[in-house]
Amino acid sequence: MKLNSEEELIQAMLKGDLKAYEILIGQYEKKIYALCLHLLKDTEEAYDAAQEVCIKIWKQIGTFKGQAKLSTWIYRMTTNQCLDILRKNKRKGQELSLFLDEETGEEEKLTDQTAIWQDVSSHIEQKELGEVIRQGIGELKEDYQVVIVLRDIEQRSYEEIANILEISLGTVKSRLSRARSALRKILEQNKEPYRSFFRHNNK
Repeated sequence: MKLNSEEELIQAMLKGDLKAYEILIGQYEKKIYALCLHLLKDTEEAYDAAQEVCIKIWKQIGTFKGQAKLSTWIYRMTTNQCLDILRKNKRKGQELSLFLDEETGEEEKLTDQTAIWQDVSSHIEQKELGEVIRQGIGELKEDYQVVIVLRDIEQRSYEEIANILEISLGTVKSRLSRARSALRKILEQNKEPYRSFFRHNNK
């Protein structure tokens, strides 16, 4: 029997069909690795994390109840895997966060999210944008890193991000606004490499 739909692949996997698993992983492995690399910013860590996620998909496919899309379930698993690694690294003393302001709830007035992102990128030449933004994102608190990567790099909808992170839509928008604002502050710091970069681009 030829397996085409995700539902058919899942049902076959539940019966222990390794071929179905290989087909499913073939559809998602590049996306899983890309998300891991965006969040962890280290090729070896990203590879190891992606492999662990692929193993978990096989072991935990029985827990997928179809209440969300399979891709959302996989992205949630991938995000959680990367967050565990980021927090473990932080406990080891890596400086991953400069702005540790806590969430203040959904009622906080949101700033103009589009304007914030334009402020960040308007000073940066397109060819250099990726590296500068990646370094800045790496200095954010973990929850902020995740929401920026999912929205501004992975281009996920607000609704899907809410499902992936299991938070409300209002919290997604509030957290994203704060994350972008914090990133702008990081990029405006009077320290390297940002200081030289912005001096060069504002001459």
